[in-house]
Amino acid sequence: MNIKTLEIGAIGTNCYVISDDKGTCAIIDCDGNPQPLFRYIEENHLKPTHILLTHGHYDHIGAVEAVREKYGCLVCAPQKEAPLLADPMANCSVYMGGPLTITADIWVKEGDTINVGDLTFSVLETPGHTAGSVCFLIGGSIFSGDTLFQGSCGRTDLPTGSWSEILASLKRLRNLPGDYDVYPGHGPATTLEIERRSNPYM
Repeated sequence: MNIKTLEIGAIGTNCYVISDDKGTCAIIDCDGNPQPLFRYIEENHLKPTHILLTHGHYDHIGAVEAVREKYGCLVCAPQKEAPLLADPMANCSVYMGGPLTITADIWVKEGDTINVGDLTFSVLETPGHTAGSVCFLIGGSIFSGDTLFQGSCGRTDLPTGSWSEILASLKRLRNLPGDYDVYPGHGPATTLEIERRSNPYM
């Protein structure tokens, strides 16, 4: 498995490309100008089949339609995030360059798995940043969206956010057995063990 991080969009959203040994890949979240993403995919002869969304805020969905149109990807999104994805005011896109709505091809929930080539992603519901926020787990890696950051966590003052829920979600991540590499929606990668020891919100 290969993981590529591309920081794109107006506020530096991490777009991840996770590929198997045969070049089949999933894209996790994508905002802004997708040209750097396109270049990486084409230079490495990858075959994107799925876009996985951790949640529905504008800075994680801005390039979804362009990527879906170019590659014919299936968009996988949390079922509980459907109302936010459909509401440009709730997903904040109406304030940030134009209204966006996204409809998923596959709606996912707690415990579901998504198969992408030889890769299998598991869905872990982690509400708080938004009501439908999820993390994607694969092997020893967690793609945490805006739930967990290095030394911090996602804000909860936007529509459907909840401080009590994000604290419960962070506790859930903290209590996972073993260690994981953590790939957040913004900022540098970290590990779960580092966050257990040093993140005040965990």
